[in-house]
Amino acid sequence: GPPATTPPYIIRTHPDSNAIRITPSQIDLEFSEYVERRTVEEAVFISPYVGQPEFDWSGTEVTIRFPERLRENTTYVLTVGTDVTDLPARGGNAMAHAYTLAFSTGDSIDTGRISGRVFDEHPEGVMIFAYSLHAMLPDTLNPGHTRPQYIVQTGKDGSFGLNNVAFGTYRVMAVRDEYRNLLYDREIDQFGVATEDPVLDGNKPEVRNLWFRMSKEDTTRPFLASVTAVDRRHLLVRFSEAVDTVAFPQAVFSLFDTASAAAVPIGAQYQNMGNLALAG
Repeated sequence: GPPATTPPYIIRTHPDSNAIRITPSQIDLEFSEYVERRTVEEAVFISPYVGQPEFDWSGTEVTIRFPERLRENTTYVLTVGTDVTDLPARGGNAMAHAYTLAFSTGDSIDTGRISGRVFDEHPEGVMIFAYSLHAMLPDTLNPGHTRPQYIVQTGKDGSFGLNNVAFGTYRVMAVRDEYRNLLYDREIDQFGVATEDPVLDGNKPEVRNLWFRMSKEDTTRPFLASVTAVDRRHLLVRFSEAVDTVAFPQAVFSLFDTASAAAVPIGAQYQNMGNLALAG
């Protein structure tokens, strides 16, 4: 028959979500069907960061052990991202939505929430990183070296929800985390930034409609890749990448006769609008 199309989902957890006054050393999850174990182990994120957990499997159940003791009076959020898939024989279906389990080692659980959507040709599986700006200058935040306090992954339609967030001000980024290292790698990861830093407090515990569009940062300068003589009066200049149409008219080209070392005057220069990496 045709392959199954029902995505896997979590049917049981221990401890239960929203439990308080507990300090577990592990979390148990049970899935609705057999899943690719590697995809689970790469899609489990714990906030605040506790290091790399250990995984112990038995059928459709997995035990996630913390590498260190949890802090007191802290809300922890375990997120299982949408990269989790069932077995290839079942169709390799991915989880439709990220799963969140929250518990507290103290007397209460944080109730802040940040939600929104990533707009992109492929919006599924993008990481949403939220960094607390408490007691720090926002401009000193370096997402290439600092891991976020809260993490979640977008669903099939690009939507996301960061739940059980502590009140405060946050810098939020959307990152297509290619290395799965919870860091932003320049020129490797696509990213998107919010137009403002959301603030959560007792009067406004939820911020909605945080939207992102993805792009890739380019820090490599263009360079002259080749020059070809089209005929006796025209040269075709090729750059390593597309050149800004606004900056191109300010470009200065020089041409010399190698035999006499005399400068050859250039009558005109123009950019190929069909291919912005070409000029004549």
